[in-house]
Amino acid sequence: MAIWSTWGVIVRWLGLPPVVILFYTSLIASMTVPSILAFRGELDLTGSLAVWPWFLALLFSSLVNNISYFYALAHTTVSNAVFTHYTAPLFVAILAPLLIAESVQRVTLLSLPLAIGGMVLIIISGGGLQLHGAHARGIVAGTVSGLAYALLIIASRKLSRMRMHHKAIVLVLWGTTCVTAIPALLEQYTLDARKAGLLVLTGIAHSTLAPLLYYSALRHVIAQFAAILGYLEPLFAVPVAFVFLSEAPAFPALAGGSLILISGYLIVHDSARKARLPDKNSS
Repeated sequence: MAIWSTWGVIVRWLGLPPVVILFYTSLIASMTVPSILAFRGELDLTGSLAVWPWFLALLFSSLVNNISYFYALAHTTVSNAVFTHYTAPLFVAILAPLLIAESVQRVTLLSLPLAIGGMVLIIISGGGLQLHGAHARGIVAGTVSGLAYALLIIASRKLSRMRMHHKAIVLVLWGTTCVTAIPALLEQYTLDARKAGLLVLTGIAHSTLAPLLYYSALRHVIAQFAAILGYLEPLFAVPVAFVFLSEAPAFPALAGGSLILISGYLIVHDSARKARLPDKNSS
């Protein structure tokens, strides 16, 4: 989450169309991820036809999530983009029981309102969300990315439970590269040495390292918890935006960040408690 929290700064620095950023980072990761998995002996692309609907759902939600999120980052403030994007846990709480039969956990009923409250405080500190004017398109795009991100989490959790997470990463990267190739090549943009270096760095950090860590973690964390812990990304994004973009957080933003940290602590504490239960029962 800490790695992904720097997306706002990277998108601003690159100044490239969203589909161009997505194409180049996916192209780089589509070569590095299979190489890493092959080196670790974990590159297995076999699987039954039954999992393909989930692969397609993952690819579609990943494309919509990335393109709409990058668009939001380019057309509104980092705070607006990040916190509309993180309507995702709300969608996960609603859709996970329907799509993957994941029951709502009691700790979710406490931690989710805390995290949402923290998000609202941070939005208020930035002047609130106004669904009109110059930022309207970015806010709408951020909300669309939130729904797509929720579907991505659900599909990822399903594939992780089926031990298909490594295959999912590779196929999503290859599919994203193919789908975005022609639109990216049709865009008009300039690519100098600085931007090329940033794209390589982003392809390795944001599109290779972060997904490998995230998908592996989803094997041990249910979708609801993954979505709520995702609020740590906007929490990290606030100081990053302050340091690199001079977007200073106000006191409500700091209070909201505290609520998000408390929410994350509750999730981690509950997960740790449940992980210890089998040992207690066996003793």
